Amino acid sequence: MGKKSRRPNRNKPKDIPAVASTAAPQEEETATDDVAAQNLNPFDTFHTFEQLFLSQDWKGALEHESEMNVIAKTFERSHPGRVGRINFMLGAAYRCLGREGSIESRGSYSTKATLYYHEAVEFAKKARNNELFTKAVISLTECYVETGRVDEAMDLHKSRCDEIGKDPDEILLFAEILQDHREYSRALEIIEEHLETIERSWENQYQCYAYELIAELYWKTKDYAKSIVYFERQLSIAKQTNKVDSEAQALNGLGRNYGRMGDYDNAMACLEQALVNRSELRVHRIRLVYIAMGDVLVAQEGCEKDAILMFQQCCGLFEEGNEARVEVFLKLGQAYTNIEAWDDVVVALEESISIAESIEDKRVGNQWKVAAKQSLGNAYLEKYGESLPERNDELIRKALFFSDAAFHLQISNNDVKLALRLDLAQEHYFLGDTENARNMLQKYLHGTVRMGASYCQACDQTCAKDAIMQKCSVCKVARYCSYAHSIQAWKKGRLCHKVMCPFLTRWRKIERGQDTTADLCDELCNDFFERVLASKPK
Repeated sequence: MGKKSRRPNRNKPKDIPAVASTAAPQEEETATDDVAAQNLNPFDTFHTFEQLFLSQDWKGALEHESEMNVIAKTFERSHPGRVGRINFMLGAAYRCLGREGSIESRGSYSTKATLYYHEAVEFAKKARNNELFTKAVISLTECYVETGRVDEAMDLHKSRCDEIGKDPDEILLFAEILQDHREYSRALEIIEEHLETIERSWENQYQCYAYELIAELYWKTKDYAKSIVYFERQLSIAKQTNKVDSEAQALNGLGRNYGRMGDYDNAMACLEQALVNRSELRVHRIRLVYIAMGDVLVAQEGCEKDAILMFQQCCGLFEEGNEARVEVFLKLGQAYTNIEAWDDVVVALEESISIAESIEDKRVGNQWKVAAKQSLGNAYLEKYGESLPERNDELIRKALFFSDAAFHLQISNNDVKLALRLDLAQEHYFLGDTENARNMLQKYLHGTVRMGASYCQACDQTCAKDAIMQKCSVCKVARYCSYAHSIQAWKKGRLCHKVMCPFLTRWRKIERGQDTTADLCDELCNDFFERVLASKPK
């Protein structure tokens, strides 16, 4: 879900460096030959275009694109500020239309938006319009990042820092843009580059948010130990300045990290401390703490029912129609899955899918739909396993329907793709489609062995790839942050590492050409389906 920034002064315009003056005449300008030739009234046409834009009728606004380009050319010398506004609105219309359209069409829309935003920046600078200039720069930066032109975004950010200095708001905003588009390493690179300045000269409010942002970025890259370091720094400043909400945010972050690392006592202590001043907290903050508590409880065997109660309490804090509920129903469904309460699983996850489909930002909505449909498909698969050897084919068809639907949505997370391929391999096999089953299994094994697991198989924490003790000594693929977690993952789940290790080992030898026996791939797949899936999975 998109979240509102907690960074101070988010929309504060920055001063534009002095440029050569282009004084605009005060009298009303005369249309050029191009305007006259098209029989345009510049002011009426601009007003119509602006009204369509403000009403979010992007297609209607862009029907006037050629006319607005002619008018913009007319005003280039006399009114650069007006030309900047025209270009900004054209860029915004293309960008919004691209977000609403198909995946295939987004590239061309983003390219047009980038061109118009670039022109908006130049003309706003000529007009010395600080507010428009700042908005255009932000939008251009976002377009660069959205279209994968991150190096150009980094260059634009550097030039801004050279122009206006190392401004806290500018640095944090750019890091936020990178974070929103999953460029976590680049975001960390930017903010850590300025860490000395942050700690030496920034005010407490900026320092506090900077530490929170760094901690969240490390959380998202699954480096929980480093995330804890920065949440503790945020907590220290929050206590000094008596910022109750920021203190609760830091404690919530610490609780989430300790929970992922398996330190459940410390996790619950931090989360309970976050609620000490509950009466002074915003409802949004309380909801986040309840979600974190539910996550910690569901991770502990035998605590699933307590986790469900926590998620249900969280649901009671939402107003009907709040899009943020999608996460709570997803987690509720996953908790019900752990105790095999299948009817409740379906209700919760179908509600999560329904909410995800109503989210206006399609990029965000798709991310939640992938997660919810993947979970529902997996739940039907596990429920089907309970029906063996009777084999309830209706369940496995439902499992395949949701897993396939999740797989064909845009997925940027390779770990999610691999997990879905393993689910699809099982589902195709149970329905008798052995060709697709083998294809999915082989792609799963190839991707897992080729990429290597970059996270602990038990807690998902980032671990060093060159640490021998953190690698499974047999398959050389699975990694663990500790010996205790390697023991935990060995028998955790139906497809635990005890089951998967020999297949990963054999596939690794196949990929490296160490075993040249004919038909090895088919033989391995047959062994997998016969030994792992052909009996009641428990």
